[in-house]
Amino acid sequence: MLPIRWTQAIGAGIGVLVYRLVPSRRRVARINIRQAYPDYYEAQIRALNIASFKNLGISVFEFAQAWWRDRDYMRSICEVEGKQHLDDALAEGKGVILLTGHFTTLEIGGALLCLYKPMNGVYKKAHNPFFNAMMTNRRTNWGGNDLLENKNVRGIIRGLRKGHATWYAPDQDFADQDTVFTPFLGGMASTLTATARMAEMTGAAVVPFYQQRLEHAQGYKLVLMPALEDFPDDDIEVASARVNKAIEDMVYANPEQYGWVHKRFKYRPPGEPPLY
Repeated sequence: MLPIRWTQAIGAGIGVLVYRLVPSRRRVARINIRQAYPDYYEAQIRALNIASFKNLGISVFEFAQAWWRDRDYMRSICEVEGKQHLDDALAEGKGVILLTGHFTTLEIGGALLCLYKPMNGVYKKAHNPFFNAMMTNRRTNWGGNDLLENKNVRGIIRGLRKGHATWYAPDQDFADQDTVFTPFLGGMASTLTATARMAEMTGAAVVPFYQQRLEHAQGYKLVLMPALEDFPDDDIEVASARVNKAIEDMVYANPEQYGWVHKRFKYRPPGEPPLY
């Protein structure tokens, strides 16, 4: 129930504390940032690393806001840019893959987007059973359509064929699934082919989007971009690279709020040494 300026100030402090107390994740983020910004001096890398941890700390409060704040309040702190791109894609009646990345604003972004357009959500099952139960319970109260585990491919495809918008973030390391190696943030990343394959099977448009914390505690902005043109390509590697490029563009537009702490490049191309 605290004002945004309070949650952001306290959250930033928590983030700095985590930065200092969890050197393993600080190191992972530093390696990722150094790869994504090869021209950065060490001071620039450190500054972006600290900023990303501050945003990570703020996200703790945003979970509470996304899960329990009333819808009128949530609407009052949000603005939308490019909503017509989603409306135009849905008008085709073939469903929409809402392509995004794992930003620290992920949770509140999903809740805010449901205020404007019901959608199917795709999630990765949490290791902790209590947290997983809490997460799925609260997300189903956002006013969207279905909440689907990421391994439920049939359910995702069924929703797209019904014409639903479906939230999808394929920017993590999924070594045990159908992947190809394509460029991403300065390296070669194990990339899910599922985005292109689902679009091909259903005719769904792929609309990139991300959410952004506004400066000076002014709330949030949802940014929806035009659907990827002539997608998917005939070549699955080319299509998967285009997916990575779309997410990469979002990250470079909003680097402080991206989740750099994930070991995105843990699974390496054959013969490549470990990055972490």
